[in-house]
Amino acid sequence: MRDQLKRLEELQKHDAKISELTEQQDAIPKKIEATENDLARVEGLLATERSQLDDARKYLNEQKNLLEMENVQMANARHKLSQAKAVRESSAAQREIEHTRDMAQSRENEIKKLIEAIAVKERILEERAAEVKTLRDSIAADQNAAREKVDGLQVQVDKLKQEREEITKQIPANVLKRYSVIRTRKGQAISAVRNGTCSACNMNIPPQLFNTLRRANTIESCPYCLRIIYWEDILKPADSEKSEGGTDQESGGDATAGGKAAAGGD
Repeated sequence: MRDQLKRLEELQKHDAKISELTEQQDAIPKKIEATENDLARVEGLLATERSQLDDARKYLNEQKNLLEMENVQMANARHKLSQAKAVRESSAAQREIEHTRDMAQSRENEIKKLIEAIAVKERILEERAAEVKTLRDSIAADQNAAREKVDGLQVQVDKLKQEREEITKQIPANVLKRYSVIRTRKGQAISAVRNGTCSACNMNIPPQLFNTLRRANTIESCPYCLRIIYWEDILKPADSEKSEGGTDQESGGDATAGGKAAAGGD
């Protein structure tokens, strides 16, 4: 029975390690996905700013076209002024020249401001584009490293599963089923009894059950958490048991007495 308990404990270690490695595998894509989402968000912002810059350039071209039209209009007004023969015609042409000149001057100022703003925006977008490229390259490198890590973890998982399969072949079917049911429900299926206490639920084991565990002739369960339990010293190396034989008897008696006292107190 001691061999079965040792195999169950070894099986639990393998299952715990497999679960740990699998969780690590699952966490890696989530981290990459988070950085990819950040990249997509930054690229979206960059695309929006580029679109706004294109709109500003179109508006600048429109203002330049309007300025050309105003310059043509001013030239026509000056021609009218030079050809005017009456005071009324001369005054009208002069007013048109002044009005058109004011509009053209205002538009020239606006065009100048637009050109400066666009130049600043172009520099900013150039810097941001470089930053996005750096981020994209970094994520690509992370993706490659992540794939290598996932593959490395999978090698470990496959090896552990193969070892686990060999262990299960040495465990009776009914015991293995019992272990699997408990593990599915509670995660931890087997627990050591240390100083008369189940190390999983921290409850004191009844003295009679503790004595049964010390004999290790049967597979027993904790009456509180229902996990498979065993006396911790049972799985100690044989040399250790021989050297501590007298001490075990004494500690066993003390634990039994302690268990009775605890049971009486409850």
